[in-house]
Amino acid sequence: MTNKCQTVSDNHVTVFQLDNSPVRGRAVHLGDALNQALRTSSGEDRYPDEVARLLGEAMMIGALVARALKFKGRLIVQCHGTNDGAISLLMADCTTDGNIRGYARWDAEQLRHIKLDNKSPGAKALLGGGTFSMTIDQGPDMDQYQGLAAIEGHSLAACAEHFFFQSEQIPTRIKLACGQVQTPGHSPTWRGGGMMIQRIAADETRGNTLDDWNTAQALFDTVTDAELIDPDLTQERLLYRLFHEGGVRVVEQAGINANCACSKDRLKNTLKSFDRSAVEDMADNGEITANCQFCGTDYIFKLSEILT
Repeated sequence: MTNKCQTVSDNHVTVFQLDNSPVRGRAVHLGDALNQALRTSSGEDRYPDEVARLLGEAMMIGALVARALKFKGRLIVQCHGTNDGAISLLMADCTTDGNIRGYARWDAEQLRHIKLDNKSPGAKALLGGGTFSMTIDQGPDMDQYQGLAAIEGHSLAACAEHFFFQSEQIPTRIKLACGQVQTPGHSPTWRGGGMMIQRIAADETRGNTLDDWNTAQALFDTVTDAELIDPDLTQERLLYRLFHEGGVRVVEQAGINANCACSKDRLKNTLKSFDRSAVEDMADNGEITANCQFCGTDYIFKLSEILT
């Protein structure tokens, strides 16, 4: 296996290419970045395990796909559930320079009922069906592009594969694992890992690429959840373990950070854009309290700050 760069951190995306094969891919490792995104600043869980696991998968999908964008912007992965599910909304916001954040909205009582019938509910059970979407945002001066697909399958990986098959016409395989890992002397922490491979279209030079793609899929199917989230197994070693016989080349690596884009000044300017009566209705004892749904940060404003 050839490697042009060193691992930048425990939180990164690796772009790779199978040698002499029309298959390219990306792999993601998320350690403390995922733990930070799924927990409060004091270390408490923000979500039930089932919700956190699905939200972690959404953020990994976002990190994998955003890395392929050729411009500075962001990718938003959203799942809108139905009344039959416990999760009404999943949202993962991932920028092309490696910042991730996520948010989920769920019903605790509905989740309890679903778990009575299914101890390990998957994406379709938790969301009750609904829609899976990816939105590409290139900035305020450019139109957004959004693709939609139905939520199908037990995992968000299956939903994403269905999305690529339906909207992009690119043969794609995705595996994701998200869970809590405990190392000696430490409390359990959230950790995630994922891998994505895509078939490059045939042309006159490559000829028929189906056999190579089928071989790559067979090898890809051998990777386990434990391997994807193992903190002691680097992506380079895992890629070598899977694809060394035909050769695999790491093209580049880039770091990932849990970093929310919220700020007090930005929120203040938003509040200032509201009608005076609406702002006054928000106030309690002369103060307005606002909470960022992504990172959980509370902001407090004096009413006089907003109305001046």
